Amino acid sequence: MKSKSLIKIFSILLLVIYVNGCAREKLFSVHIIDVGQGDSIFIQTLEDKRILIDAGDEEAEHTVYSYLKRRGVKKIDVLIATHPDTDHIGSMDYIIDKFKISHFYMPDAKTDSEAFYNLLDSCKEKNLKIEYLTKGDRLKIDSSTTMEILSPSTITDKNNLNSIVSLLNYKGYEFLFTGDAEKENESEILSSCNLPDIDFLKAGHHGSSSSSTDEFIEKLKPEAVAISCGYNNDYGHPHRSVLDTFRKNGAVVYRTDKNGSLVFYCDENGIFTKKKYKAE
Repeated sequence: MKSKSLIKIFSILLLVIYVNGCAREKLFSVHIIDVGQGDSIFIQTLEDKRILIDAGDEEAEHTVYSYLKRRGVKKIDVLIATHPDTDHIGSMDYIIDKFKISHFYMPDAKTDSEAFYNLLDSCKEKNLKIEYLTKGDRLKIDSSTTMEILSPSTITDKNNLNSIVSLLNYKGYEFLFTGDAEKENESEILSSCNLPDIDFLKAGHHGSSSSSTDEFIEKLKPEAVAISCGYNNDYGHPHRSVLDTFRKNGAVVYRTDKNGSLVFYCDENGIFTKKKYKAE
């Protein structure tokens, strides 16, 4: 009798676990990882494809690694270094060492820094091919997710201008990721690309006034904007003029320096958060 009762209880527990698991709806998600004054963005699609755009500076390696591991990440399908500034690639060698990487993309730009050489060494050690992205390239992530590269069209001696700007489309929703792209990139994109209205924008260059011009934001009309910047940083990011531009165009702005890491979800009803973040 006792063994039958235990079996019955165990069966009920299994059923509860199964039902709860089914009840948790799987959602497309964009994570702006709080790496201080830097960038690191994790994207998980409905078909379990994992994208990581940038990895913060050297001090962010355990932050990014732990964030991904807590979410069960073992493989990164698409790894993108938007440009070789240390606050974007400083921990990328560590990420390459710790995870299986299917594809690694960056602009064909070089810089004389320890972070850049560490990145190249890790690629060599893992036999990871570097694939260079330029304007006009397209990546098919899965059956419902694509990524179009809007910049750079040429490589210059200014790292920020070499930033990969990517337009991700998920079931008709548009997400724009900008690295440290500046006014020159924005102007070229406006003149050469037929841009749709943007649902979600990762603000360029941590909210610096070198990016996010009135003309660019008026054209994009983003509904939600995320700014990745360090608390009380030395650069004054985000700049007040940029916040005013977003506000004037009706965008809701979320900042990592005020909220920590940010998570945005997307379903057939739109983009939303599950936590109540402080918004601008």
